[in-house]
Amino acid sequence: MRSTDKILVVGAGFAGAAIARTLAEAGYGIRVIDKRGHIGGNAFDNINEHGERIHRYGPHLMHGNPNGKAVRWLSQYTEWIEYEHRVRALLADGRTTPLPVNRTTLEDIFGCALQNDHAAEQLLAEIRSEITEPTNTDEFFLANVGEQLADLFFRPYTLKMWGRPANELAASIGARLPVRTNRDDRYFTDGFQALPKEGYTALFNGILNHPNIDVQLGHPYEAGMEKDFLHSFLSVAIDNYFDYAFGELPYRSVIFHTSRSRHDQAAPVINFTDTGRFTRSTQWDLLPNSSKAPDGMHSQTIEEPCSIKDNPGEYYYPVQTESSKAQMKQYQSEAHKVANITFIGRTGLFRYIDMLPAVTMHLDLAEAFLKDQGPA
Repeated sequence: MRSTDKILVVGAGFAGAAIARTLAEAGYGIRVIDKRGHIGGNAFDNINEHGERIHRYGPHLMHGNPNGKAVRWLSQYTEWIEYEHRVRALLADGRTTPLPVNRTTLEDIFGCALQNDHAAEQLLAEIRSEITEPTNTDEFFLANVGEQLADLFFRPYTLKMWGRPANELAASIGARLPVRTNRDDRYFTDGFQALPKEGYTALFNGILNHPNIDVQLGHPYEAGMEKDFLHSFLSVAIDNYFDYAFGELPYRSVIFHTSRSRHDQAAPVINFTDTGRFTRSTQWDLLPNSSKAPDGMHSQTIEEPCSIKDNPGEYYYPVQTESSKAQMKQYQSEAHKVANITFIGRTGLFRYIDMLPAVTMHLDLAEAFLKDQGPA
């Protein structure tokens, strides 16, 4: 196969894998490179020496439409194990309470008994601020849960997570977490909630196992390498690609601290409501596709958000502000001028994208390419 027939895909996460497999099945020779020494991007997992399955870059939970395009496509490469995720917040007195906020949470915080969902809705109506169209995340918190709950659950966590107060962040960031008046303590309510039975890495092995796909790990992108390919799909930081012509796009990173303990968490994930450095703790053997260690100990990972400057190259959360969105529009305008390159993934698109939407989006990109270019 001639080198000009080949496609370069930078990044072996969901974005790159979906594109690589789709184009490989259409006859294109695909070279997938990744700067890390493993496939799977931030969804990479592995079994540790104690038999526990660890998600190296924090917990990754699949949820969405059971009949959606992404679930149907991924199901070719994995069996699923059902899993409904639950999170609890640690309070100052040592108790934990459900998140997202529900009727039980309201009872725990306000020390009352709410007889039904209507009573919970009435309480929320009393404490909410009268903001009909929130313009930032802080206004969204106030409009949905009021001052006291915003101070307890959301403002400290947001400041730790994003490195800036909630009133500087787009309202869409706060809108990711619902508020409920019933006792449903599931983190998600989607019809499909599951984990790959043998883990994410096995799932990616299945996707990338095709004779037309060549995977090269520990192989970072270098400027100009796309010139050797018919087309390149780049999951690289778009601001870096254009030499920061319009300034550096802001990201938050995360440092992961894993240790072992005999303490059994009250839920797979515990959120910390204090003003300290850490946001949450995950206990891995509480996920159904993980074994439990025979010694009765539990591996737990605590997350410490940080500036990207403190963890270079480890991009996790694009910080969406009015300023950064304006910057990104300028980078997108430049990208449209570059032939034979498509920017993909979280860093190429400067978007925080859940896994199933990411799969759907990048399958659509690959299909659009085939519609335009035709099969190999």
